[in-house]
Amino acid sequence: MRSVLKVNWDSNLPIYAISQSELQKKGIKCILLDVDGTLVNRKSTNISKDVKNWIIESKKIFSLYLISNNPSKKRISEIAKELNLRYKYNASKPRKKVTLNAIKEVKYEVKDIAIIGDRIFTDIIVGNRCNINTILVKRLNRDGLPIKFNLTLAIEKLISIFIK
Repeated sequence: MRSVLKVNWDSNLPIYAISQSELQKKGIKCILLDVDGTLVNRKSTNISKDVKNWIIESKKIFSLYLISNNPSKKRISEIAKELNLRYKYNASKPRKKVTLNAIKEVKYEVKDIAIIGDRIFTDIIVGNRCNINTILVKRLNRDGLPIKFNLTLAIEKLISIFIK
């Protein structure tokens, strides 16, 4: 039994530096994308050009779906509309219910689905609980650049060493 904290791919990169060809090699056909921290800074709705370009290129290859814990339907729907993607908000990750509903909607086998996010205790845990691939990325700042040091992630990684 694998640990719910195990990351399949700890990229140590921002989402826009993740190689689509590497994702294809891993057999990924559908990607569930966290929003806050992963695509945009938590305090901004500005989607950087790099993220937009990554989304545009990825949509040519993969089915993409936003899945956010953010409780603001307005915020997540605006981001989804700008990117022309389906979405779920108020997902309560790491709880499985909303993520499983998204998985049913996309109609791919779980082995073909990955979740990309910036948090172990939400995105990675829910991915593992739903038996999908998990990809950890660097959190973005207000300018759309990866933050240099993520204290939350550092603490989550430290705790995950001691939890099996």
